[in-house]
Amino acid sequence: MGLIPAYDAQGSVGRVVGKALKYLPEVLVVNDGSADNTADEASGAGARVISHPRNMGKGAALKTGFGYALENGSDAVLTLDADGQHDPDEIPKLLSAASPGFGIVIGARLSEKDKIPPARYWANMVGVKCISWRARNRLLDSQSGFRIYMAELLRVMKVRSDGFEAESEMLMRAGMMGFKIKSVPVRTIYSEEALKKSHFRTVPDTYRICIMFLRSFLW
Repeated sequence: MGLIPAYDAQGSVGRVVGKALKYLPEVLVVNDGSADNTADEASGAGARVISHPRNMGKGAALKTGFGYALENGSDAVLTLDADGQHDPDEIPKLLSAASPGFGIVIGARLSEKDKIPPARYWANMVGVKCISWRARNRLLDSQSGFRIYMAELLRVMKVRSDGFEAESEMLMRAGMMGFKIKSVPVRTIYSEEALKKSHFRTVPDTYRICIMFLRSFLW
């Protein structure tokens, strides 16, 4: 199934849902306390919607979606962002790369450096090096939310973070538990609209990812 965490994503989430449903039998949107019409737009496009009463963070939205997927017997969960930074037409790339023995497949965007805002590119590159080491896998992109998580991993992985740092935590925990992580090159999309809708804050959220990395030495 597909999972889209969404916060104030009116104007883009419907398009993402509609295109994702061309490749997936079901798409769940976790509306993370949006103040706009995200929930109605997602539902109108064909998604099942679960709404948080308040904004709890991307990690919290992902955990809500993972819980729903496992309760309903999904073998894998494909995640993508609601702001249009991932092209749903590339979903088949990730699906074809998923194979036994892999816990996570990542749609990696860093091959097109000139299309990425410099601050984001270098923050991601530093994260790639550090998180690859802790995850015991060679990663090409540590911050992409375009991923497949296998149910085998989700059933045993306990994630504590609720913000953007949760995605880094999941990579490190998966690798440290012995799961393989595969990277698949995908298009780099940083349109003006997508950047405006993104809720990733370069300085504070990068700081939280760094703190999560340091905490991993205590696991």
